[in-house]
Amino acid sequence: MSTAVPLTHHEILELVAPFSRSGRRVDLAASDRIARRLRFKPLQHAPEAPLDQTLHEELELESFAADDHRVTRRLRGDDGLEAVLVADGPDVGELAQRIAAVPLARHFLAGEGWRAVLSHRARLSGDGVATVILTEARARVAGLDLKLKVSGVAGINADLELMPRAGQTISLPDDLLAVLGWPWTCIARLREGWGGALRLKGDGAERTRDAEHKLVQTLDHLARTLAGTPREFHERMARERWRVTLRRAVPMLVSVALIAGAAMVPLVELSQNSVWRMLVFHSPAFLLMLFFCLGEMPRLEFPPLPRLARAGSWEPQAPAAPSA
Repeated sequence: MSTAVPLTHHEILELVAPFSRSGRRVDLAASDRIARRLRFKPLQHAPEAPLDQTLHEELELESFAADDHRVTRRLRGDDGLEAVLVADGPDVGELAQRIAAVPLARHFLAGEGWRAVLSHRARLSGDGVATVILTEARARVAGLDLKLKVSGVAGINADLELMPRAGQTISLPDDLLAVLGWPWTCIARLREGWGGALRLKGDGAERTRDAEHKLVQTLDHLARTLAGTPREFHERMARERWRVTLRRAVPMLVSVALIAGAAMVPLVELSQNSVWRMLVFHSPAFLLMLFFCLGEMPRLEFPPLPRLARAGSWEPQAPAAPSA
């Protein structure tokens, strides 16, 4: 059972004061004093590049304790895509400044054939400097809904999902994104779409810049590729597809080489103090360390060879009707 004390009238006045000075008005009817949650009257913003849509803004303040607050700003365009900005800390006035310092346009990206919204956390770094950290991105491109979930922990891959939009049917090769390079993994079929991962470098603001840069690369590639045919994708990316195949074969080749090497150890005379003997006996531990450094468990597989797709579109081909 919750032990939170409902907000008093005096507490509400203190909490909303920094926002009232900037023209915001609290919406008491939509607020929940028992849950210590205050909502402000929504605002409408005129179309602004790069989204060029009317933006609907909602602001919420949660007060968990006297020195523990969270402010959430939600921006939603006419297309339904929503960007979220979160800031938490002990000082409501500082949180209001931190939220206001992030321009609305910071949440939106657009390119030829795609548009994306970015959700962030506005936080203070160790030296007291406010930084904007990407937490999630959503985009629409060529009949697909893309979702990128970014972990705040350095070294952890970002999760990427591709979902066909309602009424859309599409068939994608598993190396569709991996052809862009090592940071992109192959995509795997999910129940309703495809899932993959994106390797990011750095931490904090550097990690955010890297994620947003690679997101743009991903969306540009998807827009260009899905606007064409599977055959055009194969012809344009034939060399990159073979590189992906070789990359996927590395774990299996390493495993075969280790098994062959282990079988040959008894045939080789090694001294008791030999470095090679030490490496052989400790190779399992070295492999485990390597796997942890990669951030993911390698897949042992015989990768399929890239084939020339003759389909004229990305939609699944219906089976031919039997002849009478």
